[in-house]
Amino acid sequence: MSLTSGIVVTPLRPEQAGDFLRFFDHERGIAFADNPQWAKCYCHYYQVPKSIRWASLSAPQNRTAMRARIEVGEMEGFLAYDGGEVVGWVNAQPRHKLPHCFARLGISPTPLPCAPFEAAAIVCFVIAPTQRRRGIARALLRGALESFAVRGFKLVDAFPFKAGDSELAADHYHGPLPIFLDAGFGVLSEHKDLTVVRKLL
Repeated sequence: MSLTSGIVVTPLRPEQAGDFLRFFDHERGIAFADNPQWAKCYCHYYQVPKSIRWASLSAPQNRTAMRARIEVGEMEGFLAYDGGEVVGWVNAQPRHKLPHCFARLGISPTPLPCAPFEAAAIVCFVIAPTQRRRGIARALLRGALESFAVRGFKLVDAFPFKAGDSELAADHYHGPLPIFLDAGFGVLSEHKDLTVVRKLL
């Protein structure tokens, strides 16, 4: 558990399925209050094979799929709470639980100097619009790194967009590059729209 400025970060557990779903609930949750076009996602996008057309999936389908993954302990990530309310989320998982993420990212899988089950990946941050600029993304990143290190992971990869000076949430949902560099990540490779960064644990 990571603590900063009143924010408590905890790993996602099956009993937190309700908290997760309330945060994301389509047209009601606070996660995408300022980006309603994303509201159907439930952070399911990177779990879906590229052969399935994302636009064909509805909010109820994504919600049901994510609820099932959480309740059986298959979905991993970290929730940020403030006063018992979820204010942020990071999709940070063992790499073998994200078999479709590289196809969805449009890049080749990054090479590994370790076994796949010893590597983790960070693919999405979602911070409640009213709670941004409080350091919640940094707290989530710190909590994820601490957890992965304790569990014996060897490295973590992340994929920040090349967003320049943009302050739009849509340009930073992979996490802004500076928070990774400040946490000790190094640049692994550059692509047209994103940078791959890696931290050895």
